[in-house]
Amino acid sequence: MQTKPDCHRRALGILISSLLMGLLAVSSGAQTSRYSPDEQYRLSFSMNWDTGPGNELFVVGNHPDLGGWDSRAARKLYWTEGNQWTGAIAVAAGNEIEYKYIVRTNTGAAYCNSSNAIWMDGPNLSTSAPARAHAPFEGKTLYYYSGWTNAHVLHRTGTSTNWVDTPMERLGEGRFPGESLYRVTGVGQAGELLTFVPHGFASGDQEEKWDHCPVSWTQDYLTRLDAVVLQDGDLYNYWPPTNVTDSFITHHAITSDYTPEVPSRDIRIYLPRNYQVNPAKRYPVLYLHDGQNVFQPGGIYGCWNVELSADDMICLGLMRETLIVAIDNTSERMQEYIPPTDSPVGPGHADDYLAFVINNVKTFVDSNYRTLTAPQDTGVLGSSFGGVASLYFGMATNVFGKIGPMSTSFWAIPNYLNQRIYGQDTSGLRIYTDFGTEESEASYQAMWSVHDKLLADGYVRNETLQVEVGCGHEHSEAAWAERVHLPLVFLFNARDEANWIAQSEHPPKVVLEPVGSSNTFSWTGMKGIDVVLQQTDGLTPAEWGNVATTRVDALMWATSQVTVGPPSGHHQHFYRLRSHRASE
Repeated sequence: MQTKPDCHRRALGILISSLLMGLLAVSSGAQTSRYSPDEQYRLSFSMNWDTGPGNELFVVGNHPDLGGWDSRAARKLYWTEGNQWTGAIAVAAGNEIEYKYIVRTNTGAAYCNSSNAIWMDGPNLSTSAPARAHAPFEGKTLYYYSGWTNAHVLHRTGTSTNWVDTPMERLGEGRFPGESLYRVTGVGQAGELLTFVPHGFASGDQEEKWDHCPVSWTQDYLTRLDAVVLQDGDLYNYWPPTNVTDSFITHHAITSDYTPEVPSRDIRIYLPRNYQVNPAKRYPVLYLHDGQNVFQPGGIYGCWNVELSADDMICLGLMRETLIVAIDNTSERMQEYIPPTDSPVGPGHADDYLAFVINNVKTFVDSNYRTLTAPQDTGVLGSSFGGVASLYFGMATNVFGKIGPMSTSFWAIPNYLNQRIYGQDTSGLRIYTDFGTEESEASYQAMWSVHDKLLADGYVRNETLQVEVGCGHEHSEAAWAERVHLPLVFLFNARDEANWIAQSEHPPKVVLEPVGSSNTFSWTGMKGIDVVLQQTDGLTPAEWGNVATTRVDALMWATSQVTVGPPSGHHQHFYRLRSHRASE
């Protein structure tokens, strides 16, 4: 087995089922809507049902994006006048969906009880999430570096229990003498989770070898990337350097120079694998409050072990390689994390703290590290009062496009909830939120009230909104450590960025169609990659000029068209396509 220094992991108690069901997803009465950026299909569910006091309506179905028939993973709808329940849910494209509505008592004490469900009568309802219109491939492609003389891959798709064994093709020599590069295509289903284990024989060895994943809580590799390289126990959506480097953490003191001034403090920055050896690459950034508790060894209340979770999720190709900035709290923590609308422990001044983070912390990080600075590449995460601050950061600015308010102390911000959340439009973010069943019932209910408002504002479960409930989880660092992998994957999904392995497998191919005296060029491009149509009058020497640039943002793959007028004079024109990373 090939290994790297433990894609480290203590046993988090993370269940594989939580990954399968918590990665992204769905809906309906069911009316179809449109594709979402991750090749999911939005389904709208609507049902008239008088659930009775204390009960609410959920939808559950046969796909993991709809809970996999587990009532505890069903997706809650929101109530409107006349006992009409509705909501939008995104489901992986290319699936036939069966589902039912169920009534559940939605309290912390009852939520995780699988018998807490009244199922609708009659046969299952059905709908479909149509297949992708333009993906130029079927299944997934896997490259694999190994010293074996032959290689196979044992794999299954989604939650299927049917394993398939497929031989891999040897392409040639690997990075070093005695190593080979293998490849297999068409395994699994594009867009779905692939679980796999390579196996084979080494020269002169009669015992079959198995390359089990080095992450401690699973022996199997699992990923949703459609084209991937497996090298030394890590999965990549680009060709990795031959000699990789591990993640590491730096430490800095940040001075506050904003008026009114807040206390200066330390920050710690997690730099993901290969940061040192990928000098051309820029990275998204996640900011976390209560920085003393984020990385090992943690603070007096415990540790989130975020660096370990990030290492694992990145290792598996589930999370983007991301900078993670842990911002220490101070003696003014409670006031700094509360909006100025409220004063549970004295007047809140989260506005001043926000200014410090943007003007001092973020400015320092962006100036000294290779970061992506757009809202879709910038997130903020925190728990308890830090959850309040995370919610405030997202709603008060256009800087943070992804927010993760965990176990949020909603009890402390009644004015902010009424004025900003319930009283105004909240749309435009990607939001992860959660709660433990052993926490405050009042704040647990408030989380679901916020969930309902978000759905009413157009958020889509599994696409722009994910809600999780920690069964048996208390209000503690230990509980947040168990759940933190979920927001890491949802907010910084590896499928959000360009997949250069898929691009090399399926480069854009231009199709020319004459239209009168003009020509229409069309090609299929991939999300996150600029495709440039260029022309030249002659090939010796060629002086290429740009005609048009297109970029796919809404879908993983999409067809672009450009119409070009006839050549001027008697010149001939030659055309070509070039592609490059859109955000770097």
